[in-house]
Amino acid sequence: MIKKILSTLLVSSALFVFAATGSMAAERPSIAVGYTAAYGGYEATGQENEGANSPQDISKKTESGEFGYSSLFIELSFADRVTIGASWMVDAVNTAMSERTDTLSTGCTSPQGEAISNCSAAGDSGNNTGTSTVKAEFSDLVTAYVELNIWNGLYAKYGIMEMDVETKESLHTDSSYPNATMDGETYGLGWKGSFDNGVFIKTETLMQNWSDLTLNGVGATGTDNNTSVSASLQGAVATISIGRAF
Repeated sequence: MIKKILSTLLVSSALFVFAATGSMAAERPSIAVGYTAAYGGYEATGQENEGANSPQDISKKTESGEFGYSSLFIELSFADRVTIGASWMVDAVNTAMSERTDTLSTGCTSPQGEAISNCSAAGDSGNNTGTSTVKAEFSDLVTAYVELNIWNGLYAKYGIMEMDVETKESLHTDSSYPNATMDGETYGLGWKGSFDNGVFIKTETLMQNWSDLTLNGVGATGTDNNTSVSASLQGAVATISIGRAF
């Protein structure tokens, strides 16, 4: 999917630039490559629904953290007015391990303290008690973006993103969650300074909004076991880049 997005963005942006002004079309666009270091704060909210009974057991949690990553980019600039580009994250980001302990008392109550009318139907205590740990790895972040020069090196930026999410859970039940892909958008402001030899530096402050993610749990046999987890993610990132234009 990201290949289609990149192709559409690159072609449409180039057509817009050339249609907007004939002077840009007369100049040879410059190509640039470079490296970016990013560091930002993120907040994630998650909810897990468990059990075949109605209502299901629901667990909610909000976590925040700070993460850094690096990426490589390639850009095409037109008359120092419009830049289109793509970047690829070269490392992976791992969240901290999160732990939860579920208990089922002899009085047949749920982890939330609600009475269970039929203990045998609700599941055996060996499956419903124990400690689970979970973490996630985010990798292969790809961003396609457009930058519009506003004034004296200041520019506005908008991009679309895609990244892989690998779940790394150790659950006391027979549940597991599949890996997934998240889509998002990023936008903000940046500043670019250039030298006579083609080297340039850029700094940016960007917001990141990711689409909500929902995963359905599967049992040891690969069948649906009435568990699901949903999550939302937002963040703010500061970046610094160094590149060379040709």
